[in-house]
This record gives sequence, structure tokens and C-alpha cells, in this order.
Amino acid sequence: MYICICKGIKESDVRELGQAGITCPKKLAESLGLDDKKNCCGRCIKNISKFVALAEEEASCQHSPMMS
Repeated sequence: MYICICKGIKESDVRELGQAGITCPKKLAESLGLDDKKNCCGRCIKNISKFVALAEEEASCQHSPMMS
């Protein structure tokens, strides 16, 4: 599912960054190109907390021990 139309960012893109340990708002924005004021509508940077929540959710799944 797309979560940012202007940059073509999908939920899976944010989850992949979370898997890589990128959960900081600033690092997420840089990695996704949201800090590019000329080529971004700005709506997504206002909602960066939602992106952080997705990334943190994925990062926590990576660190959870697997059940046998």
C-alpha cells in the first residue's frame, strides 16, 4: 500500500528500513527522500510519526526471539 503518493513510498519500504534498524525520524526522512522540499508535497514529513511507528514495529519483530 502506498503511504506517500508524491514520492511513491510504500508501507513495505518503511518496513524494510525498520528491519535495517532505521527508526529515527530524521534518518527515515533522509532515507526516503522526504527532506527534498522541491520534490515533495510535505504532507508525508508532517506524518513522519506514522512512518516511525511502522519502522519501529518492524524493528521490534526482528528482535523478538522466535518461538519453537
